[in-house]
Amino acid sequence: MKTIFIPISQALEAKNMLRTKVLANLLKDKDTRLVFLMANQVRIDYYKKEFNGPRMHYEVADFTKKRGKNLENLFSKLKYLLLRTETTDLRRRMKFEENGGRLSYLANLAFNRIFARSFIRRIVRVLDYALIRNNNFKAIFEKYKPDVVLLANLFDDPEIHILREAKKRGIKTIGFANTWDKVTARCIWRLLPDTAIVYNDILKQEMAEHNEMYPDNIFVSGIPQYDLYFREKPASRELFFDSIGIEPRKKLLVYAPNGKYSSGSDGSMIDLLHSLIGGGVFGNSEMLVRFQPNDSVDKKELANRPWLKYQIPGIRFETSRGGDWDMNSEDIRTLLNTLFHADLFICHTSSLSVDAAVFDKPVINMKFDLGNISQDAFNTRFYRMTHYKRAIDSGGIRVVNNEQELVDWAKKYLNNPRTDEEGRARLTREQVQFFDGKSGERIGDFILKALNS
Repeated sequence: MKTIFIPISQALEAKNMLRTKVLANLLKDKDTRLVFLMANQVRIDYYKKEFNGPRMHYEVADFTKKRGKNLENLFSKLKYLLLRTETTDLRRRMKFEENGGRLSYLANLAFNRIFARSFIRRIVRVLDYALIRNNNFKAIFEKYKPDVVLLANLFDDPEIHILREAKKRGIKTIGFANTWDKVTARCIWRLLPDTAIVYNDILKQEMAEHNEMYPDNIFVSGIPQYDLYFREKPASRELFFDSIGIEPRKKLLVYAPNGKYSSGSDGSMIDLLHSLIGGGVFGNSEMLVRFQPNDSVDKKELANRPWLKYQIPGIRFETSRGGDWDMNSEDIRTLLNTLFHADLFICHTSSLSVDAAVFDKPVINMKFDLGNISQDAFNTRFYRMTHYKRAIDSGGIRVVNNEQELVDWAKKYLNNPRTDEEGRARLTREQVQFFDGKSGERIGDFILKALNS
């Protein structure tokens, strides 16, 4: 029996691998077993309740990001310094303005300008592979002797070391850039797998440009978690609106707060929208607030707004913001129903803008803050990010700069939902690319082909 290793070190990996057709497609090969590597027994017990079978195995793996020896620390830092994009320049500048350290800022900027080049990255990867030793995953490899290793979080060092172990043993490796932003926003891949899977042609080009992967080794699959949008039938409007406590005859405005990491004005935004709706500015409408699944919610703020209708999707394994969360099948169905039945989405720089566009729902992004926050606050700066600028350029996302623009465009969209539909169509063509609901199957078939070749 052949074995596939699949680390699940963050929420998106579970969302892409376990909660899509990828899993079923891999298991259709009766001569294949899957070994999932997870951070601890708590995670294993949680997922094993839902995903189990005689050919599914779970192992605890050490995904902690430890400070290693000097060389390990050097290569771990270089992965950030050797990526040059508008987003990395923006983040570097923001860090300087937030924490100070002019000398460090100028040194990092100069290093980036001199060394963030393709031939340097190639040399650094050769040295990284030759000089770094890491045996954290040796025992698991010895136990299961995998034939293929699938890695969907190569932006973090623990999975890089799993890749390192696999390459030493001559095992086939597949990377999965299962995010639309990290290729230009986070870092380079320290080591390269044999092949890579990406959502769309944009990411394929970016992987070739910033990670020196040959285009022939990059497989474009589509977005597996979006398959549900094209395959499943939503609940009726009456049933869904009853579940959220809103009258079906009302227009539904969905507001997605930005979260704690970049703005302190979410509460003020909620109050503003509540005031506008209460004043009849948007006609017979009501607001539903959908919080982020990867962020904690201040329950005191909710208690101060007893009138608020809201969704808090997912389960959080930790209280800090980040990737340690999960959205179960019910959460994903709720998202599908929300996307289908909403009349307007209002958010900030969010992938929810793309989700909404799949359903041809108007999307407004707010490029302004309320309260005593500068106009150039983090919340507004993120519109300069490489991946998000491209999304805005499609014409499928309407960016507003003040309250009056918000009111004007919201009224326009509610009166004529077809406004900007051409832009939304372009946005989904570029970012989603496949609309057949078979992205998970394509990924599964690609992995099995590698396994059996």
